[in-house]
Amino acid sequence: MASAPSQACLCTPSVPAEGYDAKGTFQEINGLKLYFTGPTASNSAIVFIYDAYGYADQVLAGADLLSDLSGSLVIVPDVLGDAAISPKYRSFDQISEEIKKPLLATFMGKINEFRDFPGQILDGLEKWGDLWPSVEKWGVFGLCFGGKLAVLLSQKATPFLVSGQAHPSFLANGDPDLVTIPHICLASKDENPERIAEYKTVMGEQGHVNTYPKDIHGWMGAKADLTDPDQKISFHSGYQEVSAFFRAYLSSPVH
Repeated sequence: MASAPSQACLCTPSVPAEGYDAKGTFQEINGLKLYFTGPTASNSAIVFIYDAYGYADQVLAGADLLSDLSGSLVIVPDVLGDAAISPKYRSFDQISEEIKKPLLATFMGKINEFRDFPGQILDGLEKWGDLWPSVEKWGVFGLCFGGKLAVLLSQKATPFLVSGQAHPSFLANGDPDLVTIPHICLASKDENPERIAEYKTVMGEQGHVNTYPKDIHGWMGAKADLTDPDQKISFHSGYQEVSAFFRAYLSSPVH
């Protein structure tokens, strides 16, 4: 398992965004803060794992868009909490070692080699199922480190029917072999192409792999500059591609 985030994750500048009017609701449930958006009476839901910057406006906009396009309830759990990196620290290349070291230590301490996150999400599903009893079909999608978590939640006996990731970080040899359900992987120009190619080779027809060759790591998350017309198009294209893939499995009958 990879033990560190990618260089692109740390050093591609985030883009502070302010003023987005989120459509959803924040609520704490059993000690875990959630953002949820979309039809609460839907029979499908997507657990959306944000990137290292937590509830950035671009992530909230992405969650709203994912719900609008997929027709599913989208739930964004605050898995990092206070360990999320503030968007004001735009790039680790641009801050001092004095600030960088404790930020990275806190973040990596929370990541904890992904030992805790899968259980946290699976425990959450039970509680969220009680809160939204109409949901019968679940998907999971993640950005950056959240993509790794989506992979780990795609192993045998998973409750999820479909999973996906965009501009993934913590890529490791053998990750695609863990995936047992349909999976979409969208890469930027910054990810290791050999690691991304493994997904296409291993998953075959069960997977969908696409690289956005002009876009940076984080183009669907906190590093998206939605004031730039080209980046905004790529942002929307990414969520359209993910939504179409998820709809193919979440709209079908439960077996």
